[in-house]
Amino acid sequence: MALSREAALDDPWLGALSRAVWAKPELSMLPLDYRVVPRQAYRGPRLSTDGLRVVFCGIPSDYGTGFLLHLLARRANVCAVVCSTRWQRTHPTADLLARIAGHVGRPVEVVQNVNAEAFRNCLNEYAPDVVVMASFDQIIAAPTLSVPRLGWINVHPSCLPRHRGPEPIYWTIMGGDAEAGITLHWAVPRIDAGPILAQRTVAVRPDDTSGSLARRLVEAGLPALDETLERLQAGDLSAREPDLAQGSYEPPVTRPEVDWNQPYEAIDRLVRAGSPDQPPATLVDGERRYVLAVRRLKARRKERPGLISDRDGRMLAATGDAVIEIAWRPFGHTHAVRPLRGQQFP
Repeated sequence: MALSREAALDDPWLGALSRAVWAKPELSMLPLDYRVVPRQAYRGPRLSTDGLRVVFCGIPSDYGTGFLLHLLARRANVCAVVCSTRWQRTHPTADLLARIAGHVGRPVEVVQNVNAEAFRNCLNEYAPDVVVMASFDQIIAAPTLSVPRLGWINVHPSCLPRHRGPEPIYWTIMGGDAEAGITLHWAVPRIDAGPILAQRTVAVRPDDTSGSLARRLVEAGLPALDETLERLQAGDLSAREPDLAQGSYEPPVTRPEVDWNQPYEAIDRLVRAGSPDQPPATLVDGERRYVLAVRRLKARRKERPGLISDRDGRMLAATGDAVIEIAWRPFGHTHAVRPLRGQQFP
């Protein structure tokens, strides 16, 4: 993949950042509190000022960062980057996307409400042809959607209209889907319901986590974004309307818990869906333990579902149909703060 090579970005800091993202076996969909900052001026070639004027909106997740780095690597005419403060509970600071944009000499807009009139006026000043958003944490209303000449493109990691909603990769694994997808669609006032511009699919592997699946979906989505922007530049605006009646919508995931009465296969999906962002918890002597991985040891016979043994660093439990070994830690996700109540990540 081009993003794993520093030469694609022609800048030491961006190259190192790109390698750090793509070295991860699992990509996160949550905002990450990166502290890395550039130590010297940008060394790469100037970005293009020709072609479609693109404004990028995102949060500093691996997912959002990967798409922004790709637009820079392909020398897209990124005229501004929009960052959200809503994921930062207190003392909002410039996030990684803002640092990237500033490093390459592009304006940064930090916004708490993209639907405020002040932001719409500001966005209008950039005269964007299109806004690309990848893992943005705000719902865009019709007046703001109307600002770009062509519209807003949302990069959504599912086979729309299946798994509309804020956490589609989680529900793809929880549903036991054989296939996952990434979809580029025009944003409309209804969540993940706009006309589809491009779609790519990948097979879901038996050992996939949300993070490993996210990595492959981004890899599939990058060329799809290239092809879509090239089509729009050529004047091809064709898109197909999704049949929402044939799709599904799932809500945000909140505090998943392990139910040991469930069969091993269901618990295994729960754990893999929660990695790396939302590991499920179980109570042990009144303390929450977050389950990172499970391994089947044997069929359950007389054991009661629940904890069997917790000695010498080895935790065993019985499920509805198996005895398993558990890898765990005493805390949940290690990323930046979870979203505030009512927020959603598309």
